[in-house]
Amino acid sequence: MNLPFRLHSRPRWVRLTASAGALVVTGLLAWIAIALLTGPRAPKVVANNISRNFRACLINDERDSDLARPLWSALQKTSDGAAINAQHITVPKGGTAASLPYVNSLVQRHCGLIISVGPNLHDAVTTTARHNPHQRFITVGRSIKLPNVRSVSPADRSAIISAVQKAAHPQPPHRT
Repeated sequence: MNLPFRLHSRPRWVRLTASAGALVVTGLLAWIAIALLTGPRAPKVVANNISRNFRACLINDERDSDLARPLWSALQKTSDGAAINAQHITVPKGGTAASLPYVNSLVQRHCGLIISVGPNLHDAVTTTARHNPHQRFITVGRSIKLPNVRSVSPADRSAIISAVQKAAHPQPPHRT
């Protein structure tokens, strides 16, 4: 390589200084390149996957919202710190034909337990329960005589909470 100047004729200390300077500049450039390529370390995002949690769904129509309010509060408290997702749907005013899609949507959302509040959803819940025998229901109000439906009085909140907890954590079958 032909340089425009000669290092051979320079004193030894100049050659050493030039070599050390070249090493420092090379090291500095390597350090900057590594720092730019790796960039600042972003904190790891921690997310909980709640899609596998048990889902308990409360449904009522607008007229029964006062009756559903304490049940919703109790259901939320039950889901705190547990692997339970609580969902609440209020059906707008209407009859069985209007409320049936809302009840069916809870089956499609894979609610493990559907809790219906009030007499206005009776026919829609009965139809849905009849067509989905593996879906579990609790009705608060009028009873429904189907094996997958349990009827509870409006005052018995503890029975509903107990049913949600039991459904969320099923016991393994006994081996004898």
